Amino acid sequence: MSEREFYLPNFSEFRFFCFPHSVGNFVQPTDHNVNRPDGVRDYSLHYVASGSGYIELNGETFQLHEGDVFWHIPNDTMRYYRSEEEPWNIFWIQMYGSTLPAFVAENGYHQSGIWNIKDGSLLESNFISLLDEIEQNNFLRPSRISALTYSVLIEFLSSATPFSHYRGVDNARKMLALLPEMQRKAHLPFILEDWAAAAGYTPNYFCSLFKKVTRMTPVSYITKCRIQLSKHLLVSHPVIPIKEVAERAGYPGFSYFNKKFMESEGMTPGEFRSNHMKG
Repeated sequence: MSEREFYLPNFSEFRFFCFPHSVGNFVQPTDHNVNRPDGVRDYSLHYVASGSGYIELNGETFQLHEGDVFWHIPNDTMRYYRSEEEPWNIFWIQMYGSTLPAFVAENGYHQSGIWNIKDGSLLESNFISLLDEIEQNNFLRPSRISALTYSVLIEFLSSATPFSHYRGVDNARKMLALLPEMQRKAHLPFILEDWAAAAGYTPNYFCSLFKKVTRMTPVSYITKCRIQLSKHLLVSHPVIPIKEVAERAGYPGFSYFNKKFMESEGMTPGEFRSNHMKG
């Protein structure tokens, strides 16, 4: 068993956006069985890097594996434990913050739940950086600790997909695998039925699953890809007429391109080009 575990003094007077009460990593613990009927006072995040374990939530027991994450809100019942056959490698953090409750609520994390991350390497790296910082400098650099805590939190919020009772993770992974191709072909006419068929779903289910996984509609994603491409073209090819930029980005009509660009960036394509010209 390998164990790293740190508890920090209260820094609430600094009013950091987020700060850890405690953080740690247990690798194949010989005994990791937590039962807290009243939970803890802070937000709690656990990431399973490898191995497996169990969590009891809302009267059900779920087995967790590599890539699974569980999140507890303050004072919510906590009951989780390692697998006897394959004890987990688990990272955890308890955190608080001056505006953290409003932030997590706005992002849909206002209740305890289970999530999954397709590639947790960055989340794990962020955890390790936080642990290294505290191990090397204790709490002498609280602003650095707060920043690293935020990196853990935001990686979780931006990468996690919901874990369902029927374990819809495979569907989520299939959808995520489709995103790079959608980005590469964003300049082409967007035909929902074709993309749904490529994923093996009906158009309605494709839209529903897409929004669940990415938190945006397929059209919103395509729009973001097109705007990103147009911004690159505007800056890297300053002599190309804006009408041609619009066409290359997937907008045959200049007025519609201008409208979508304004909605996204708060300025016209011409203004964006002028503001970002080198020299």
